[in-house]
Amino acid sequence: MEIEQRNPHLSSRSGRIHLTNVTGLGACQLLHSLLPALENDTHTTIEQIYLPDRGTLSTYQSANPSTITSIYHRRLPNTLSRMLECTMLAGRFSGDAPLLVLGDLPLRCRGFQAVFVQTPHLLRPDKFKLSISGLKYWISRSLFRMNMDRVCAFIVQTNVMREALEKSYPGIVGKVHVIPQPVPSWLLNSGLHRMGRVLPKSEKLTLIYPAAGYPHKNHALLSRLDSRSNWPVEELLLTLDGERHPAQQLSWVNCCGFLTPRSMVEAYSRVDALLFLSLKESYGFPLVEAMFVGLPIVCPDLPYARTLCGDQAIYFQPGDPQSLLNALTCLKSKLDCGWWPDWQDRMASIPANWDAVASRLLDICHR
Repeated sequence: MEIEQRNPHLSSRSGRIHLTNVTGLGACQLLHSLLPALENDTHTTIEQIYLPDRGTLSTYQSANPSTITSIYHRRLPNTLSRMLECTMLAGRFSGDAPLLVLGDLPLRCRGFQAVFVQTPHLLRPDKFKLSISGLKYWISRSLFRMNMDRVCAFIVQTNVMREALEKSYPGIVGKVHVIPQPVPSWLLNSGLHRMGRVLPKSEKLTLIYPAAGYPHKNHALLSRLDSRSNWPVEELLLTLDGERHPAQQLSWVNCCGFLTPRSMVEAYSRVDALLFLSLKESYGFPLVEAMFVGLPIVCPDLPYARTLCGDQAIYFQPGDPQSLLNALTCLKSKLDCGWWPDWQDRMASIPANWDAVASRLLDICHR
């Protein structure tokens, strides 16, 4: 593993940002909004940004000529490389400037370190699953536990996640801060605000579920739906490639692949609601996006969803096809009667922009 240097200057009240393992589409979209805001903070100069060697963030260019951007090259399989990076090789990230780690796992290095935890897979599971992914998450939890004493502050996005993280790792109680995030910049700047259906009331529902094909996203529930039931759905748009279609028996499920920000705004402007199926989330960005736009939401009756959506969402039992059918039928009936959700109270606790988030993160790093 090598670090490739791109730019050679340092500056004042300063900080460093570590994101060498942030390669997933959702996390990358978050950081494309957050990184510029961190660099624009008027009280802090970002000395160095440690980038991944793949994914959209590998080509990130700092707007500040004094900021060093360094690519962390991986020569080994990712899990083994991460083990070494967080332990034996972590000394290269030691430094006097506070280090904001955006990739969930603490580093065994010297200096003030704050870790932003975005994945629910670090939480202690009810039961260990003997599988490749189960082993990978066990290794991640072990690394977290091994290095957590090196961290001065942890940042999560909800109180539910803070409580679950402190329950999983009692040694960090009192160190966990909650900072919600707004929608991505591309949606903030879109000006989109929905106040009703686009299609006539008599039409069936048009829905969207924007999620990658990870098991916890629960696309598998769709494979259990009975096509003979009277589903009030004209189209469900999934952001999966066609070969990963989870429910060939349902003619109304449409896999469109990854959608660009422009295509997402277009989709949000015409659909009737967001359908969210995920079994576990540290936050649930599509829920925040739907609330920001003003869309109805149908989602699982789970703590992460209740925390974000309150009583305005329509809930179903996450493993029950009949419960989902009842929820969608309820949505159709309510829309036919002229109902539309009001998310104003739920959005009040979410920062208005990414500059506010960046300011709070950097303030924590300099306590």
